[in-house]
Amino acid sequence: MCRPDVGALAILHALWLFLPAYVANMSPVFSAKLMPKWSRPIDGGKTREDGTRILGDGKTWRGLVGGALAAGLTALAMAGIATAAAPSWLDGWDLGYQVEGTCAPTEDCEVRGASLLAIFGFGAIVGFFALAGDAVESYFKRKSGRPRGAPWIPFDQLDFVVFGLLGMVAASPLLPDGWVFDALLGDWLILTTLVVLTPALHLLINRIGYWMGLKDVPW
Repeated sequence: MCRPDVGALAILHALWLFLPAYVANMSPVFSAKLMPKWSRPIDGGKTREDGTRILGDGKTWRGLVGGALAAGLTALAMAGIATAAAPSWLDGWDLGYQVEGTCAPTEDCEVRGASLLAIFGFGAIVGFFALAGDAVESYFKRKSGRPRGAPWIPFDQLDFVVFGLLGMVAASPLLPDGWVFDALLGDWLILTTLVVLTPALHLLINRIGYWMGLKDVPW
């Protein structure tokens, strides 16, 4: 297999790094299909003084918890795939599961990477933050008077990006020291891709979900 060029590799790496957030963002529609009865809304049905809902029925504990679990499992899969895959350009894409040592071959020492539990926790936190960002955006959307399902571009697309990145920073202590910041800031194209390309992918995925009948609206 040929190694991708440097620019394409950075874009692929960015999308790979943010995969737990992408999966978390998509998972609520599938959680609703798998667990239709566990639909308690996060706001508990409470309303503001004007009678509008704080978040609405679309933001449920099922979606939040299910999305976090899906993101955690995704992180585990990422670590396993990057560790076992043959292409050398996947080196360092394993969420710190395997860390290259700095010891000489004759030295008796061991450099440990992140545990699988830590990697699962990292993915779950990133997914939780991404979905929490969606809930925060929903709160302000309702406060602005927009009904459930109404478009609010670009906030519909940026909410989980910003909070997903915050989740990566918050969960960074679970991975080897400096791993997250090196991954995000090691190439300017990585962070740029996440901020610029992710909203477009978010909109595209939601449209596909709408065409497949998994979502009520295409945004």
